Amino acid sequence: MSLIYSEVELSEAARAISSALMKSEKALLKLKEGSPQYRLTAGNIRAFQIALALIRREQGAQEAFTFGKEELAQAQAAYANMIARVEKVLPKFAPGTPQHTLAVRRIRAFEIAEHLIQTAL
Repeated sequence: MSLIYSEVELSEAARAISSALMKSEKALLKLKEGSPQYRLTAGNIRAFQIALALIRREQGAQEAFTFGKEELAQAQAAYANMIARVEKVLPKFAPGTPQHTLAVRRIRAFEIAEHLIQTAL
């Protein structure tokens, strides 16, 4: 169990990251393989998978952790980029709207993921 994040925070982060993962997997199917968007989306998918594994480990799962330092560094860079993109569009959404709530939840989840990756490095 994590000493930094509560079980609720970890569960909410896992839910937000799982949602982003599913949406990215669907989007990847529509992209042309080899395109910059394809590579970016594929990298984000890998970052989501790494974050979910780290969250499960924080929650006490006894899964084998098989990510290398380079993969973790790439995932950390991907999360820094994703956080910046979501923060950039956040002011466009009115507080209380579903879009604003989604953006806030994603930012928090991505920050947790980024911290867990940094800790794993």
